[in-house]
Amino acid sequence: MVDLTHYSGAVIDRAAERRTDETWVAARLADPESRFIPVWRGHSLINDLGTTDAVLLTGAEARGFIDHATVAPILLGMMNGHALFAIDISYLDDSEAALLGGDGHFAELYGVATQLVRDEASLLSHAAWLVQWAQKHHHCGTCGRPTAPAHAGHLRRCTDETCGALHFPRTDPAVIVLVEHQERCLLARQRGWTGRLHSCLAGFVEPGEAAEEAVVREVIEEAGVHVHDVRFHATQPWPYPCSLMIGFFAQANDSTINMGDDELAEAAWYSRDDLRSADLDIELPRHDSIARRLIDDWVARG
Repeated sequence: MVDLTHYSGAVIDRAAERRTDETWVAARLADPESRFIPVWRGHSLINDLGTTDAVLLTGAEARGFIDHATVAPILLGMMNGHALFAIDISYLDDSEAALLGGDGHFAELYGVATQLVRDEASLLSHAAWLVQWAQKHHHCGTCGRPTAPAHAGHLRRCTDETCGALHFPRTDPAVIVLVEHQERCLLARQRGWTGRLHSCLAGFVEPGEAAEEAVVREVIEEAGVHVHDVRFHATQPWPYPCSLMIGFFAQANDSTINMGDDELAEAAWYSRDDLRSADLDIELPRHDSIARRLIDDWVARG
């Protein structure tokens, strides 16, 4: 079984084969047994009843919002035999959103994700990701004319018949790598990060570049370290805002660090004992991040 990272492993059937069946989708929207994940200005609805988990709206509760939303409901898939949609309610003002919250509140996902189980983090990030994409693609990037949703919200089509461009949800591939050398790993702090947070090196994959090539380039650019033996480890959808993190291990040719002028404030090598120590003078990444997964898995190997 694949050992999935946080924000992945949702408990839904994405029902991709049903997205083009407009009659079926319309029936699911009208079905009182369907459930809706509300997204308000990028925030998710979390309960306040002693546990941290997502609040879903029933079909009846969502009915009044569907016709007013600037983004049509987006089918996420099927869960427990019922359809699950993301619904944008960003048009509500603060007081209206607070009333809708009831026994919960709208929170930025980044602030609560570490308190959520993986399945719920996945559901909420899936909903927020698609709503944000749809909000930013009301107009065609090719001709500037309005777009209309299709495929149950997973596609937007230019309404100008002479253009007809199709626009799909955006995912930006990025690499993140734990560099090793003689039983130590390289961790760094970026300029602008507060406190003593140190993490793995990372960066976006450029056009025409393999992910493994991006690893080599990014490590040289940021730390001046040349690497080899680049090995894939795991991936993670990272909804801040729309990246797919591709995690690797790599071996450094030597331990010399030559930081560039722009990216890093600090960089150093750490042993497993350093990272296990209660006296460690740096802060490690959040537990929901693939950076922490890479570090923890590396430490566990020794």
